[in-house]
Amino acid sequence: KNILESIIPKYILDNLNKIIIGENIDLKEYKEKIRIIPYASLGKENGILIGIKIDSAVIMMEENVIKNSVIVGIYDGILSKNGKYHGLIGLDVIEDSNNKIYEKAM
Repeated sequence: KNILESIIPKYILDNLNKIIIGENIDLKEYKEKIRIIPYASLGKENGILIGIKIDSAVIMMEENVIKNSVIVGIYDGILSKNGKYHGLIGLDVIEDSNNKIYEKAM
C-alpha cells in the first residue's frame, strides 16, 4: 500500500476496508477501475484485496520491456520481511503474448 502512494489517490488507499465491505465511498473516476480480488494464502483461506485496473504498466525484464494493462492489487501490510520486493507479478502478465507488446530495452 505505501509504495503506491505516488500513483493511487490517498482517499482510495485510506479507505480500502470500507471499499471491501461495500461502504459508500466516492471513488470518482476510479469507480470503473476498482476490482475485488479473492485470494487464499497460508492462514487466510478467504482473503480479499482491492485492485485497480491500470491502463498501462511497463515491466522491464532483462533486455525486454513489456507494456500491458494490469490490475494492481493493494495489500495493506509488508509483503517481504527483508524489503527485497514490494510486489508480485502473475505469470499470465509475462506469458500472455496476445495482450502485450515486447520491445528491446535501450
